[in-house]
Amino acid sequence: MNKYYLPNKESERVTWLNNFSAKIGGYASLFGISPAEVKLIAAMAVIYSYMITLIDNSRKFTKSLTSFKNILSIAKNGTTLGDLPAFDPGITPDLTQAGIFTLIAGIVGRIKSNTVNYTDAIGKDLGIIGAETVFVPDDYKANGKCKNMPGYVDITFEKPHIDGMDIFSNDIGGDVKVFNKIGTANHSPFHDVRPLAKAGVPENRNYQTRGVIHDAEIGLFSDTFSCTYNG
Repeated sequence: MNKYYLPNKESERVTWLNNFSAKIGGYASLFGISPAEVKLIAAMAVIYSYMITLIDNSRKFTKSLTSFKNILSIAKNGTTLGDLPAFDPGITPDLTQAGIFTLIAGIVGRIKSNTVNYTDAIGKDLGIIGAETVFVPDDYKANGKCKNMPGYVDITFEKPHIDGMDIFSNDIGGDVKVFNKIGTANHSPFHDVRPLAKAGVPENRNYQTRGVIHDAEIGLFSDTFSCTYNG
């Protein structure tokens, strides 16, 4: 099966889209791509890059807030608190229509169907070598891993082609083989902030994930992954 031409990681999709946007104008007349479409793709590249950067900065801000909260809560008496973390979203670029990669998939299809003008060299230059899609929702198997952090368990996952991930875990102090949903994450990571069953006593936590598209679970559960949480 051919590999999907879009990278799985969103940060790599920024690079891919910037390249496609920068070069598509040079092939516009060859494949009947209108100036309006070229302009739209350029605008989409800008807003997509902004959104991925905004999400990444939001995660860092959340971590800084958690650190601030931990100092506020349990620091030694007399510790200087410092300033409350601040968040700067930057300047929001102009919004575009939705469905960036849906629109581009249609344009890629038009390019590849033009067998007279399309070559592998053009495909490589635009980064479109590969299948238009290989994603089958029923066959999708979720993934994940976890790591002990001060005050929470950090759960990370990759989410190619899906909207988010449902997170499942054993109940605190309950049967480690029984999994219940503890939350939904639209972006990695997810933080399990549930307190220890017994303060100061580390415990093993087991997790599974399952993919979500349009608020509905799809595909297969991940393999179970575990870590010891120290609180």
